[in-house]
Amino acid sequence: MKTVIKYNIQRIIKPLWSLQNITIIIVLLCGCKKFIEVDELTDKLLVTQVFENNISANAATLGMYTSLRSSNFINSATLYNSMISDDIRPYVGTGNNYTNNTLQITDTSLPWSGFYTCIYSANSVIEGLTSNNSISEPAKGYYMSEAKFIRAFSHFYLVNLYGDVPLVTSTNVQVNSTIPRTPSAQVYAQIIKDLKDAQVVLGNDYTFTGGERSRANKWVATALLARAYLYLKDYTNAEIQANLVITNGQYSLLNGPAGIFVKNNTEAIWQLANNATQANTIASSFIYTTTPSYIATTFLTNAFETGDARKTTWLRTQTISGVPVSSPLKFTSTATTSTEWYTVIRLAEMYLIRAEAKAMRNDFQGCIDDINLVRQKHGGLSIPLPVPGNQSAALDVILHERQVDLFTEGCHRWFDLKRTGRLDAVMQAEKPATWQSYAALYPILFTDIQRNPNLTQNLGYE
Repeated sequence: MKTVIKYNIQRIIKPLWSLQNITIIIVLLCGCKKFIEVDELTDKLLVTQVFENNISANAATLGMYTSLRSSNFINSATLYNSMISDDIRPYVGTGNNYTNNTLQITDTSLPWSGFYTCIYSANSVIEGLTSNNSISEPAKGYYMSEAKFIRAFSHFYLVNLYGDVPLVTSTNVQVNSTIPRTPSAQVYAQIIKDLKDAQVVLGNDYTFTGGERSRANKWVATALLARAYLYLKDYTNAEIQANLVITNGQYSLLNGPAGIFVKNNTEAIWQLANNATQANTIASSFIYTTTPSYIATTFLTNAFETGDARKTTWLRTQTISGVPVSSPLKFTSTATTSTEWYTVIRLAEMYLIRAEAKAMRNDFQGCIDDINLVRQKHGGLSIPLPVPGNQSAALDVILHERQVDLFTEGCHRWFDLKRTGRLDAVMQAEKPATWQSYAALYPILFTDIQRNPNLTQNLGYE
């Protein structure tokens, strides 16, 4: 049965990659109000229009990815969370609310609404396909699994940015507009369930997208599951899931740091695609002619080992007004014909997840072997690190490697400091004048608090 489903999905999806189909769903879904404001009649009409056949259902599924790209996720994960941690800062001025960890309840750049829009899109797909007789069973199961992945992904970022958040699993306006915060453990339980469900149904490769690594497959879901287990300190399952991705034979670490963000490279597990008129817009925040908008902190610049090729490739260093300045250069092109796509999950993270999981189970040799492989492949560092003697020493090495390999990607540094209990110490050293512990969580927009009488604000922002 599994082979038949994969064959049918390829036949169903491959012909449907057209800008016209994507545009249909962008108009229908992304043009709607926020999910808590969507009119019920409009919502029912939307579902009827979108899920009338396989083609429109595929377009709705593609719309979820468009929603994610439009949700401020890329700016939040790459730029804002790099400033709020200790990776980068504005070159000119004293900083901003992100750099100074003084976020405001009126700041519309906060990602709360964007992620819930993605969740609404995913729930719309799931509900629109449930008991739908117009869509073939293989396509229905596949699209629903992609939707469950997007829902899990969005909840994952929300719970790590905000703490307890409303767990939203339907498009019911009356329920969603009054739902209170859900305990993080319950949110994580739903994340795990959604990812496991997606794992079972999604395909083993990228054949159904013509080789493009821009939609979820089994290994994308498995990679996020490995990350979720790591954050939950379930190290046995984190290692199992990361190992499944590493050993499936479809991915390989690139030799050297160049090309990490080229679309469909062998290290990329999941990327967000650009369409015909959309450049890799995050690159515009870092590419400059005269002076940079953002520069690496001294802490990040000094974190690289001598001879690490990642420093010379991913940081642009020049002297401005007699002072050496390094700025991030992971993203190199803003052209509409750019071959760079925003990479959301890549193989190096899986090696570092497996390394950490091994360390927390006292397999220090296995831990350092994984770290040394990433160092050698990406950094050209041929001299291996010694085996750490305890978990604390191993975690120091892991966090260092995660910083120099994953900086300005996916909120990794911010989340790493939080989940390992090191946030206060690092922030007090890096930002002694502005850091306060309550800033570990984002504030919820005041307007969102006003809309939901059962939604409470995070401490420190009342």
